[in-house]
Amino acid sequence: MSEATRHVVITGAGSGIGAAVAATFTDHGDHVHLLDISTDRLDEVVSQLPEGSSTTHQVDVTDYEAVGAVISSVIAHGPIDVFVGCAGVFDGVAGVENTSRELWNRVIDINLTGTFNVIKPVASQMIEQKSGSIVLIGSIAGTRALPDGLAYDASKAGLEGMTRRLAVDLGQYGINANLVAPGVVRTGIRATSEEILGDLVPDTNVGVGTDADLMKKLIPLQRGGDPAELAATVFFLASSGAGYISGDVVHVDGGWIAA
Repeated sequence: MSEATRHVVITGAGSGIGAAVAATFTDHGDHVHLLDISTDRLDEVVSQLPEGSSTTHQVDVTDYEAVGAVISSVIAHGPIDVFVGCAGVFDGVAGVENTSRELWNRVIDINLTGTFNVIKPVASQMIEQKSGSIVLIGSIAGTRALPDGLAYDASKAGLEGMTRRLAVDLGQYGINANLVAPGVVRTGIRATSEEILGDLVPDTNVGVGTDADLMKKLIPLQRGGDPAELAATVFFLASSGAGYISGDVVHVDGGWIAA
């Protein structure tokens, strides 16, 4: 496929890493289909992209039928070459004692099941065309138990397992699947998560990203990452240069996993 004219589907594209991924792909001449639950956030992202380089789709990734309809409309305009799964919420570092059943269900439904809801129709189309690239956004929380919450950790570990199985299932069709695992990244995930989850998130405003001294102690590079740094890694994994990389977890965490 020509990397200059690819169609890229991005979930969670209204903010943070998803918005940075959209900017990176459009900078390289790709057309991005931006999926997000918030039309306001989508409008803000599109206003910063080159004219005509994007199409927006307001959708809740937990709604399987609605997601299927959106993907069908995307395919009607051209085959999907790349899928980047960025949609996700953060549970406020809630441990088992302050994770309600409702919070657990909602986080798993968005972060893990919501990703499956999009991958299911996207993978079917990629199998038919016998090409494509899938990149999911996980977290260092998929490997480390701290500093995130129970439901968030479980969902990100689940995405790692999903990525490995996708690589096994889809490799025979020329499709690769990988996961990018960020550490601390400067995004608005806490604010957007509170907007989506509301009172389900307990008041536990802690974590490496909110403690500069702890960040310096745990992260060799002694800083948080920028969304553009994550987007650059995603772009590489979706390029022909990464065509022989599949089923891998790439940590973009300032060296945290090594410490």
